[in-house]
Parts: sequence; structure tokens; C-alpha cells
Amino acid sequence: MIIKPSTLLLILMVAAASISLFVVKYRVQDLDEHYRSLSREIVVTRENIHVLKSEWAHLNQPDRLRSLAGKYLEVGPLDANRVGDANQILDVLPNRAVDPADAAKSDSVTAPKSVEEAAR
Repeated sequence: MIIKPSTLLLILMVAAASISLFVVKYRVQDLDEHYRSLSREIVVTRENIHVLKSEWAHLNQPDRLRSLAGKYLEVGPLDANRVGDANQILDVLPNRAVDPADAAKSDSVTAPKSVEEAAR
């Protein structure tokens, strides 16, 4: 029995189609499993975010922060004695060396040497 060329071509096409469907089927199954694992990972991540937001809300409660600040930090309300005056601040700042080239550029603008000169 001799197979006609058209029948042989049809058999080869059916074999190629079945192999292609086999490969596509398993590729789709792999992608579906990957999708499901990503979905599970997203759910776990969302739950972790929810827990972290709850912890953040607890840690940032103003009353809690106020009590911890009072317990561990040595701070209090500001008053005039704690701030100081401008002369004390200027005494603490280091003096800058003036470059002659920079001084020539800004001949009309000079910085006051003290707060009293600035007030004049």
C-alpha cells in the first residue's frame, strides 16, 4: 500500500499540530503556576504592609512619643535663657578668612563685625 503525498502531508501536519499543542499546554501550565505563586506572594506582602502600618501607627502615637521623650531626652520648653542672645551665637561661629580677590569684587557690601553694628 502506497501512501499518497497528500495523505503523508496531512499526517505530518497533524503530528506537528499535536506536538505544538503539547508544548503550548505545558507552557500555559507553567505560566499559570507562576501566576498563582505571584498572587500568593502579593497577598503575603499586602498582609505584611498592613502589619507594618499598624505598628507605625502605634509607634507614632503622640502621647507615647511625649512620654518617651520625657523619659529619655533632656529637653524642655524653650525660654530666653536657653536660646541666648545674638552676641553669644556670633562668638561661637568661626571667623572666615577674607580673600583679597573676593573683597575687591564686593567692595560696597561688607558684613557687620557685631550685632551692634548691624543694628545701626
